[in-house]
This record gives sequence, structure tokens and C-alpha cells, in this order.
Amino acid sequence: MDVIEYLKGVYEAWIDYPTKEGTVITDKYRIQQFLGLGSYGLTYICVDLDSGQEVVLKQAKPSKGKVGRDLLYREIDVLGRLRHPSIQRCLSSLEYKNQLHMVTEYVKGQTIDDLIFERGAVFSEHEAIYFVRRLMGILSYVHEQGFVHLDIRLPNVILDGDQIHLIDFGLASRMGEPIRNKFGSDDERALSTTAEVPNDLYGIGHFMLFMLYSGYNSDTFEVESNAGWEDELTVSPLTKHMLRKLLQMDPPYTDPQQFVRDLDHWLNR
Repeated sequence: MDVIEYLKGVYEAWIDYPTKEGTVITDKYRIQQFLGLGSYGLTYICVDLDSGQEVVLKQAKPSKGKVGRDLLYREIDVLGRLRHPSIQRCLSSLEYKNQLHMVTEYVKGQTIDDLIFERGAVFSEHEAIYFVRRLMGILSYVHEQGFVHLDIRLPNVILDGDQIHLIDFGLASRMGEPIRNKFGSDDERALSTTAEVPNDLYGIGHFMLFMLYSGYNSDTFEVESNAGWEDELTVSPLTKHMLRKLLQMDPPYTDPQQFVRDLDHWLNR
């Protein structure tokens, strides 16, 4: 490893070290638990000392400097414009020790990532299609407001009882804006460089594949967008048709409602 890269890593680990539990932020939010470190932010569960309610505090990652602050400012703006029961509300923003923080509702439940990989949940084809249809209801609302989520992944969808929540709008952009930070695999080189609905549908395609693979009996659990899944998964012709269009192996959906109609057709057979 290059010495400069090593020192950079040490510096970033130091400057991005989480605030310890019990710390009170601006005399209002007491940190209960560090949730995790993302590409551009640190997230905590806190107690609002005024209301006694649990909230989520997201801090711009110090090592990312202005980029981290800009992304968090954008997320604050996006969440401030969305009003949906399945999308956490932004409650406030604040500065603490010269670092930008965002306070949002705390969404309980478990991510689909945890359900599949930690709890061994298995989704049938019908369950996966039904789940994605409900998720598309949330995503369609986001698109109707002029935004693209750009990070549809298993860790960003929470199931709380029967309620689905879409979280983490850190990469969300207005439709047509340049995508500032590429976040996916090399497969996404074929996607547009501006925020468009097909970017989210591509993410939905991978999301659906993971749900379908949850029942696949294999020592290695890897999901690829190439033709391998067509040999490994036993799914209906319509499901295969939808996946091929979502993953842009065939001409993609030009209108997300076309995909929704296909989902409804599958469920109403």
C-alpha cells in the first residue's frame, strides 16, 4: 500500500470516529447507539430530551468535507419536500462542533438485508412480486415529486410488521440532474449519467433478484445481472420478462407504470 494512502486512511479513521454514547448534542439529543458509518455520513439513534422520543441523527462525514455537507444539505431538502407515511420525515438540522447534522424520525423494524442474510428469511416468487409492487407505490410517489432515489438496495428498505419504509435519501437527486456520485457496480456504466427513473428501476431489478435468490440453495449467495440467474432461478415467464427489462438486458421500461401494470397482471392472474 502506498504510504500516502495509508496515512490518509489513518487520518480518515481518526476524524470520522463516532461520537460516544451518552453524549448530548446541543443540549437536546442524547446519543443512545451508533448505527453505522456510510460512504458520506455517520448515523446514531438518539433520545430527544424534550419529547422523550427516539430519533435518528445523521452527521455529515467529516473526512468528506464540503462534499459530505452538500450531500446532507441536499438530503435535508429532499426529505423536507416529501410527505409520505413510508418515508421518514426530516425533523430538523443543526450544527454541532462545526459539523452538519440532520434529525429524522426513527423507523423501527428490520431491513430486508437483515431479514435475508441474518434471519434467513425466504421469499417466494409471489411474496417477492407483491413486496416489490408495494415498494413501487412508495417509489412512484418519489418520482411524482420530481426526485430519483438512486440507492434502492436491501439495506434501505425496512419492514416493520406489515409496513414498508424506504430510507436513506443521501444520493437522491432531482430528475435530470447529473449523478454526482456513482454508487453501483460496473453494470451501471450503461445507465444514464443524469438522474432518471430507469436508474431506480435498475435498482429495483437487483432488489427483486435478491428476494428471489433468498430461497436458492447454494453455498455462495451472489446475484449477478448477467444471464446466470435465468438458469439458476425457477420463475415464471412474466417475472423473467420483467427482470430482463429492469436490468436492461432487453429494451427497458420507458414508463414505470408499464412495470406496475406487469406486476398487477402477475398478481391478478
